[in-house]
Amino acid sequence: MAAFAAVYDRYALRIHAWAAHVLGPGSADDVVQEVFVRVWRKAHQFDPERGRFSTWLMAIVRHHVVRQLERSGRERRVAAADVETALRSIVDPAPPPDERAWASEQQRALGRAIGALPSDQRRVLVLGYFLGMTQSQMSRELGIPLGTVKKRVRLALRKLRASLGGADDGPRLRVVTDE
Repeated sequence: MAAFAAVYDRYALRIHAWAAHVLGPGSADDVVQEVFVRVWRKAHQFDPERGRFSTWLMAIVRHHVVRQLERSGRERRVAAADVETALRSIVDPAPPPDERAWASEQQRALGRAIGALPSDQRRVLVLGYFLGMTQSQMSRELGIPLGTVKKRVRLALRKLRASLGGADDGPRLRVVTDE
């Protein structure tokens, strides 16, 4: 029980901030509660061989928030200026000291690379990654053809890879396709 309390203390504020940012402050408390109930029930599914706990937890949060958006029928746009806020919400708030400098530099590099993208390309990455929208959903949300969305995603990811040096150990963004 003490371990669970420590996890809650470490991540609850970040989850609340992100949920409030995406869903509004009225829903954030419920999101935190529901996410930690799910973590409690599904803790046996976490496999440290497959990745870090913070990544697993934030995937649960992201999927829950996306479900909430779909359930309520509201799809929000995330402004380009909010990219850094969203990125900070998924980074482990207290990684081990030897990883802190690396994670911080990776976050800054990714933030700079995303910030350098044209706003139309940045917007589709944010909608796809942070809100989990498919390319078809982005097309409807932005009111642009599906082919245009696909082109923007492809160009944005290509530019990110180039600006981050194409490193295989760097941060990864994946946008859900409809195929």
